[in-house]
Amino acid sequence: MATRRTAAALKEAVPDRGRHWHALALMLLAGIMMGVALAGLHTVADRGQEFASPGRYNEVWQSYNLSRQVMSLAATADAVASGAEPPERLKLRLGVMRTALLPLLRTHIFAEQESERPQIQATLTRLDLASQRWNRKLSWQETAAARELATDIAATLASEGPALHSLVVAANLAVATQTDRQRQALQRTFHWLSLALLLLAAGCALLALKIILDQRRARRLANDLHQLNLSLERRIQERTQALRDREALLQSILDSSPSDVTLIGADQRQVFYVSDSLLIQSGAEHASRFNLAALFVDPAEHARFVARLERGELIYQMEARLCPGAPYWALLNARQLRVGEQPAWLVWCFDITQRRRQQERLTRRADTDDLTGLSNRRALLRTTVKQLRRRRNMPLSVLLIDIDYFKRVNDLHGHDVGDEALRAVANQLRSAVRDPSLVGRVGGEEFAVVLPETPLAEAVAVAERLCRRVATTPLVLASGPQLALTLSVGAAERYPREPLKQLMRRADRHLYRAKHSGRDRVVQSEE
Repeated sequence: MATRRTAAALKEAVPDRGRHWHALALMLLAGIMMGVALAGLHTVADRGQEFASPGRYNEVWQSYNLSRQVMSLAATADAVASGAEPPERLKLRLGVMRTALLPLLRTHIFAEQESERPQIQATLTRLDLASQRWNRKLSWQETAAARELATDIAATLASEGPALHSLVVAANLAVATQTDRQRQALQRTFHWLSLALLLLAAGCALLALKIILDQRRARRLANDLHQLNLSLERRIQERTQALRDREALLQSILDSSPSDVTLIGADQRQVFYVSDSLLIQSGAEHASRFNLAALFVDPAEHARFVARLERGELIYQMEARLCPGAPYWALLNARQLRVGEQPAWLVWCFDITQRRRQQERLTRRADTDDLTGLSNRRALLRTTVKQLRRRRNMPLSVLLIDIDYFKRVNDLHGHDVGDEALRAVANQLRSAVRDPSLVGRVGGEEFAVVLPETPLAEAVAVAERLCRRVATTPLVLASGPQLALTLSVGAAERYPREPLKQLMRRADRHLYRAKHSGRDRVVQSEE
């Protein structure tokens, strides 16, 4: 209160002459500078948006490229029609032409030339429709049909020369027109910026004048401020002693805590207390450099932790990974309190690493096949459901795989060799897919492979590759001879909205057909 009264007395002692004029001048200058700055920023942003778009002049090159690719397609069509080139060359050249055509179909550059726009759009549409029709009709296996189609392509493209020339000319004119408009707009922008700079210069001159006047006034206030500083220093010393007493009490309380504790300001800048173990884990050399964020392994967990405290929540038994250098699981409890007039957070940390490890071991044993290390049936289905939740309508195929005559292997060589055969096949399956969690052992000698983002044809190719790999990689027995294994596979692709259990049943029926139609094969239908 004494400090406020002293400041009020100083204000009353200052001469009041010209105060209102200075305030109005500063307000006017601030308004002018703000308006000019906003107008300049808006204008620069608009111009920058126009010039920042990549590839503004690509349309000219794209039109030349399209004309060249159309001519190349016509030449290739003539060669295919005469038998000089195979149909594959025509398919490849048609794809290249389509690639050159697509950017021009999406461009808006021709809007710059309203008079040429209908003819250009008609040419592009005509080429698009024709190329789509040719692409649908073209077949690599039917040579005669491909030659007949090549004759049609050559005849159609022979008349497109003038239209393509007009397209190239229109692209050049459109780009030139666009560039000229942007040049004019840029010139106007420079004029505006020049005016803004003049206004800012005038404002700076007024501000410099005001600063000179304020310096004279500041010298008159220096002596009064010196006396005020002396009074403030005395009050600061009194406050400092009171804070030291409180810190000593707080230190004794926190040192007696059985867990790792930190008391940190809500702004995360002032650290009132931190346990030695937490200080070491965060990598800080001193308590003043302790950072709560450096204590968390996952920045997202730190963000959630801070967000809950900032909302005023009481955090009770939140699990998080701490100490990036030597990570361990901890149970966090935290609450808000006040240290003097400053809000702070009190955080307790309990090490629960051993308990987490035991939980993870139990989870792995519940979800993993002990013999092969693959997922069991329940874990495989759960992982597949998670895949479908992320993308409900994605193509998904399932392979059900059975080792042929596995009972004979157990009868002739014993269960140890049978187990070795199961592990060998499991390793082959695990190495053949990108995500090992989507490979599982679902029965005695039966395995399942889930292939997300994979249509049935690709799934069948994967299954056939697996069958060849297993058949050509015999299992070397400890007694000397080699054991040749083969696989029977049932493949099925999920129908839209089909339940996962129904998909597995269809794949199982296909596997049944593969086993009863000779084994060592892949069956993908029930016919």
